[in-house]
Amino acid sequence: MPSEVLKMTTEIVVSHASMTELTPEQLVDEIKAVYNVLASLEGGVILEESAEARAEAGMVKKPPIPLQDIVKAKYVVCLECGQKLKILKNHLRKAHGLMPKEYYARFGLDPKKFPLVCKDYSEQRSKIAKERGLGARGALGRKNKVGV
Repeated sequence: MPSEVLKMTTEIVVSHASMTELTPEQLVDEIKAVYNVLASLEGGVILEESAEARAEAGMVKKPPIPLQDIVKAKYVVCLECGQKLKILKNHLRKAHGLMPKEYYARFGLDPKKFPLVCKDYSEQRSKIAKERGLGARGALGRKNKVGV
């Protein structure tokens, strides 16, 4: 007969999974994390650590693809799920519950070498900003804003 903690874990995870696309590994990690929190509140047995707990403990995951293939001109690859996206920051937060700092720490990446935005998109946004006069300094910047 399932315990009350297991029933609550099932309800919470099913509710979250119905609104969020999760890989099988993410689903297992979420089940373990939710169960561990509920069990610790009740004083019960705790399951094996989740991926997040291992990352916080200083364990670095090995990237599933070669590092040179992570950032390309048209896309950036998410090392958690393998998706190819233009911008990774929102995806990390919504799909994996990770902040960029946690993501970099999890895989031992240097933020300067591995941006969360693809090169083409970054250049496109930079060009738009320059056309609007953003980033200009001193009198030049004021002239562009006022239209002098």
